[in-house]
Amino acid sequence: MSTPAPTTADTTAGIVLTRVPVVLAAAVAAVTAFAVPLVLLDLWTPPVAVPVSVVVAVLAGRLAWGVPVVAAGWWSAGGSLAIALGAGVWAALTHASHVVLRRDAGSVALYAHQLATHHGLPVDPSLAALGGAAALADPNFSIASPAFYEVGDHVVPQFLLGAPALYSLGEWAAGWTGLLVVPAVLGAFGVLAVAGFTARLAGARWAPLAAGTFALAQPVLHANRSTYSEPPALLVLVGAASLLVALVPATGRTAARLGGGAGLLFGACGFVRIDFLREIAVLAPVVAVLLVVRHPGARALLAGTTLTSVLAVAAALLTSRPYLATIAGSLLPLVAGLVLLALACAVLAHLARTGRLAQQRWLTSPRLPDVLAGLLALVLLVLASRPFWLVVRQDPEDSGSKLVAALQLAQGLTVDGGRTYAEHSVDWIAWYLGWPAVVLAGAAAVVALPRLVRGIQGVSPLPSWTAPYVVAMGSTLLTLYRPGITPDHPWADRRFVVVVLPAVVVLAVLAARWVVERYAHQRLTGLRVAIAVVLLVVPAALATAPVAGQRTEAGEPQAVARACASFGPNDVALAVDPRSRNEWPQVLRGTCDVPSASLVVPTASGRAGTAEYWTTLRAAVDRAAQRVRAAGGNPVLVAAGGDTDPVEVLQKLGVTSPRLVTHRRTIEDERVLEERPDGAQSIDVRLVTGDAP
Repeated sequence: MSTPAPTTADTTAGIVLTRVPVVLAAAVAAVTAFAVPLVLLDLWTPPVAVPVSVVVAVLAGRLAWGVPVVAAGWWSAGGSLAIALGAGVWAALTHASHVVLRRDAGSVALYAHQLATHHGLPVDPSLAALGGAAALADPNFSIASPAFYEVGDHVVPQFLLGAPALYSLGEWAAGWTGLLVVPAVLGAFGVLAVAGFTARLAGARWAPLAAGTFALAQPVLHANRSTYSEPPALLVLVGAASLLVALVPATGRTAARLGGGAGLLFGACGFVRIDFLREIAVLAPVVAVLLVVRHPGARALLAGTTLTSVLAVAAALLTSRPYLATIAGSLLPLVAGLVLLALACAVLAHLARTGRLAQQRWLTSPRLPDVLAGLLALVLLVLASRPFWLVVRQDPEDSGSKLVAALQLAQGLTVDGGRTYAEHSVDWIAWYLGWPAVVLAGAAAVVALPRLVRGIQGVSPLPSWTAPYVVAMGSTLLTLYRPGITPDHPWADRRFVVVVLPAVVVLAVLAARWVVERYAHQRLTGLRVAIAVVLLVVPAALATAPVAGQRTEAGEPQAVARACASFGPNDVALAVDPRSRNEWPQVLRGTCDVPSASLVVPTASGRAGTAEYWTTLRAAVDRAAQRVRAAGGNPVLVAAGGDTDPVEVLQKLGVTSPRLVTHRRTIEDERVLEERPDGAQSIDVRLVTGDAP
């Protein structure tokens, strides 16, 4: 029986489902790339950045428009689009307002605000108002704060430039609210991209199931309503994966265009997240295979990936060098692994082309596909079973270990700060997607591997999903083995949003499709589809339901506005207690335009609360106040709490009339270690000020 030709409606629906997400990914990637030179030239201003962003987005989208379309009915495309829009709207309505810095979302929001209002980098600390070079020579003085590094006489934000640049566009449109809802918009695009990618692999009618399951996953919602880098990173990476699926069966110039586009998008992920090096590393074997079989898109894929990867790394070095230095312990092994893997692939590709690999009979053995599938199954079982026989630890002196120890103490757990809880990484996925999805995904990965190996052996055609499979499995296994993040939930779970969760969802949907179609000739096909929906959607919905309507950090922009209004034109803020030093310097500097610095007391000079501590801090306050007054300013001490009530802190430092300038009680996400988060915890956002004595 011949397959009917797709109708115009099918084609239009297919464009919405499978082409539009790739176009959006290309547009977003282009904006993040062109933001780098504009920011470095202090030209990230509305009159320049907006038209440039529009032009490059349109051009990039036009180039991506040529991606092949998968025919789809309007039920599939419309359902997926409705789910994506619903996910975006809900994330926007429940968006977090994290602008008083405590976690990564706050630092990204302040970074975006810096770009929106000051139009470039680095951050100017107004050092002259703080006392100039003499202030930097004071051992108790610092212009640094968490995620904002002191580099010479200026301040450098922590993270990569791409996400803050995108979010700053929202501030120009609608102030703080606009900035804070851009992740929800990009998150909606990401959900549609996952649906479109699923349509390419499993067929369009399975796209809504993947979109719904993915959108309901709590880590996805958490990322989409906070100013994290994951929403744009997910969109760009899934867009690249979609191009790779279209690449393998393509020929001629079409293959070269698709390969170049996929490579450019893969490398462009590096403008948003440094973890992209892991995906680039596991892409190397795919490039080698395509070069060996002389695929017409192989060289373009290699060239595109190399070009944007090099540009992304250069941008990271120019804008985020201090951050890269702090993660060098994990970054350098990743870079070394990338280099070694690339060299190994180059050598193997040369040997394959000269026919030497073909002489190795074990490589062409018909048993090899099943052996490798068995090994993969064993690896997955080992990862899942680790909680029964392994406890993963790190250096107990690491800053993350100290936070873990504090959380363990607060939650009544055995204090062992060196624990990373990485052995539970598979459990974390099951928390949010359910064990049925995890098992189905693992089974699909194992079953698919023999077909891939036979394609590489030349026994059968290379599957279209070769590259996404290799990249997703390689990155997922590495992430599950070593998540590399402080294990408090739900904060830690965004590590899985870009690669792991999409991979599990798509593989689980593929497994469900196989079961349904395998027995399609029998009755009860509809029942099997319903069971598949229940197994995938219900666990995700139940896990997310307790926090679905939760809006964290509400009211923080208003609290910041009240704090700003309390300062005069010549005031200079000096943070003198732990929370004020952590939360407020960049807020006051970047939002209120108040020169700000911190006065710190190293433990060697006296532990907090001791007489030596207060003596050292008073002396530091006196020196800093003298420098500020000599520069023509009015020194204002600020406190926000910590070990001691902020009013008491200022009184101990000689302030006669402390002023509570802002106080907001709100909530933040839970910080739990051994169970799925299902609530929130209260926090007080406050600032107490007083003129220095």
